[in-house]
Amino acid sequence: MGIKIDGLLCTACMACELACGYHRDDAFALLSSCIVPYRGREKKNYLGVMLKEEDSLVAARPEGIEINRIGEEQDPDKEADASAKPMLLRESCDLCEDLDDGPLCIRVCPVDAISVE
Repeated sequence: MGIKIDGLLCTACMACELACGYHRDDAFALLSSCIVPYRGREKKNYLGVMLKEEDSLVAARPEGIEINRIGEEQDPDKEADASAKPMLLRESCDLCEDLDDGPLCIRVCPVDAISVE
């Protein structure tokens, strides 16, 4: 079981990031969040979401999902995502295991772009 993100639905409103940071620190602490929407500089109106799981970084983009295993060597011909390095320093998603209603990011997403798979 894990978080599933639909990159076509996401609007990068940051509600998931705020909720995750609040859940972890009882404050709107963005650096505590394990899920981060981002806007690409290379294309206008391009956005995606990164999620740190126990052993991988998941990047949900309009063109699909990309999963990079933490610790595995990446393809040297592929340009690294600038958001990946700071994400490695964050705690992994625990699916808000201490909440009875499930992950908070799912409950606050206004466009239902996040679900549990």
